[in-house]
Amino acid sequence: MTQTINVVDPDTRCELKAIKQFMWGYQPHFRLSLTQAAKGSLGSIGIVVAPTALLIGFEEEPGANPICVEPEGGGIAPSVFAGCEAAGAAAYEAHESRGLFNTHPEVHERFHADLLDRCRSDAIADVLDAQVDADTRRWFVGRSARVGRYRVYPAVGVLRARWEALPALNTRDHDHRSEMYLSLNEAVIREVLVAATFALSISTEPEGLRWNDREELVRRAAKGFIRQLVYFKGDFMGGDLDAAMNLVAAQPYEGRTGVGTLLLANEVDYTSSLTFERPISLSQSRALRKALEMTDSHIHLTTNGNEAFGLGALSNRYDPADESAFLLRVTGRGSWELEHAGTPLVTFTDGHPSVPRERIARESFDDAVNRLFGDAGDGERLWDLALAASHQTHGTMLVVHVDARTESVRLTPPAMSVRPELLNEETLLAVSSIDGAIIVDPTGQCHAVGAILDGRAAPEIGDASRGARFNSAQRYLAEAGSACLIIIVSEDGMINLIPDLPRRVERSYVESVLAEVEDLSKEIPIDFETFHRREDHLRSLSFYLSPEQCERANAARERVESFREASFRPHDGLGGITRVGFARFEPDPRLNESHFLPEP
Repeated sequence: MTQTINVVDPDTRCELKAIKQFMWGYQPHFRLSLTQAAKGSLGSIGIVVAPTALLIGFEEEPGANPICVEPEGGGIAPSVFAGCEAAGAAAYEAHESRGLFNTHPEVHERFHADLLDRCRSDAIADVLDAQVDADTRRWFVGRSARVGRYRVYPAVGVLRARWEALPALNTRDHDHRSEMYLSLNEAVIREVLVAATFALSISTEPEGLRWNDREELVRRAAKGFIRQLVYFKGDFMGGDLDAAMNLVAAQPYEGRTGVGTLLLANEVDYTSSLTFERPISLSQSRALRKALEMTDSHIHLTTNGNEAFGLGALSNRYDPADESAFLLRVTGRGSWELEHAGTPLVTFTDGHPSVPRERIARESFDDAVNRLFGDAGDGERLWDLALAASHQTHGTMLVVHVDARTESVRLTPPAMSVRPELLNEETLLAVSSIDGAIIVDPTGQCHAVGAILDGRAAPEIGDASRGARFNSAQRYLAEAGSACLIIIVSEDGMINLIPDLPRRVERSYVESVLAEVEDLSKEIPIDFETFHRREDHLRSLSFYLSPEQCERANAARERVESFREASFRPHDGLGGITRVGFARFEPDPRLNESHFLPEP
């Protein structure tokens, strides 16, 4: 069907460019809501992969447009999907489950219709992954729903490099009933697509995803990830493992926060050292909490995801490539994580799942050491100290000072000065068990322990949402000057650096993004959606903009707003449009030459 329509972006209130061919009138709104649902849900678990959505429709009744793609003119031509239905049908005929038969006719028909639809969505995903941006984006395609004359498939693309850097398994087990997810983020994006398919199916003119609780969507995804993992790696009755772990992690033992480990594995993957006469059901949270007190980093409760059988350790013969043994680690009150071969796959905090983050990126750490201390800093030694300190269960703080000797004397007492020497991990854990910071020089030699940091309190220094350790570090740094790096280790092992130096970028890169925003603001008609997407990118780089570049960025946005105002045509004859305000770009006074990389 061909028609010219005007639609408005619900977030920016800007008109989008006219759609020439469409499946139904609200398809741009629906696609935007799918993009926002994917962005919000993935952001809720702590990842940023810039999701974007597509809708691909195949006409099931004769018409002028057998294949439609939303957005039209978005770089993917409908013709590239011409062979998807045939490819899907061929994959269905060759599928290992093609010959399955169910005696109930309706169940049999529904199973094979879903299998065929799954094969078609896989064929669409293959086409999308083979497009010109194959090195940029990874695509996921959901099941279809009938909208008018079209069978519509929702699709979400994510930045491939960022996606593939996230923790994930490598082997996808499956049977004719289901298949496991490789990661929490995959489970989330699949749950978003399920919500999209449902939203498409419940209206003749679907306007968007009818979801109000992003947290509930993420919880369903996390439960699905754990349930499928247990189904294929443990006991199919262990579908409530996540609920059991949330309960036991929230329960103290004799008034104190408990920690412990469970090993989800086959018997061949571990050596048993103690077997219970009566296995403990994981739903018995009090008994399980008590049993966890017997475990440590090497001895675990062995489980199939439904019951705990005794104590055991992972076998030396276990091959991580098998991906059949997983560690469930209670790390603190209300917190636990699932890991494989030392790599955390998902972390739960008070029932909320997230993708585990690195304690700190090595690249960021080395950059901070280099910028603050230059050749005088031993980045390797300081990195080893930071990692060792992260194993301190109650958190600690390392102060790397260019004049550590003088500082150790100044802060004594209560600091205890020591003869300068390098610390091994055992000694570092011992001295960090007392209150106060550890003072080291840029080469990693220790000069004092138990230091209480001083500093002047001021309204502009500190953060009321952070604890005493963080704020005392901020006040100390304000007095200490720039030749100081404070490494703060929180109780969960995360590492923060003060000062938090902005990453360095190339001036030419910032200029190229600004130039693209300017070019988009001068095109007539303006593609509002593309402009705002690129302006968001520029805002992420706003720290690096000079005063002159800020003026250019503001002028570009002003041109867009003027065009939108001038081109608006009311449908009710009541007049013009209220002008949309925007946050102006302002130069940051902290910006200096040290924040830029040398040009290649």
